Amino acid sequence: MRHRRTTNENKMFSKMENMISMMASEKPFERIQSLEQRINEIDKIHVLENYIVQLKERFWAVKEVLTTAEASAYLGLSESYIYKLTSLKQIPHYKPNGKLVYFNRKELCEWAMRNQVQTAGESSAITKEQI
Repeated sequence: MRHRRTTNENKMFSKMENMISMMASEKPFERIQSLEQRINEIDKIHVLENYIVQLKERFWAVKEVLTTAEASAYLGLSESYIYKLTSLKQIPHYKPNGKLVYFNRKELCEWAMRNQVQTAGESSAITKEQI
């Protein structure tokens, strides 16, 4: 039994020596620089992927016809509130096939900008002019 342990230990030591000699012959500093360059490339890929996701999320900004999800993002309202407004017919929308709801981006902008509230400076200027 003692002999097997020694043989196993010898095998383990020889494997470790092989690994150490491989590491020494690989030029560790060059290997580290190569790995750092690859990591930087991967980081750049992640940045590009994030930009693509952001572009996809904001694609509605150039579309004329928007879905409910896009209208929700455009107006900053929840989708459920958008659906509520459509069911109450308080927001301009279209149902070409009777089910799916679509919105015109310009009409949504006009709808959001209606009923302008005057600022305190504007209201005091008007009252002085009226006097």
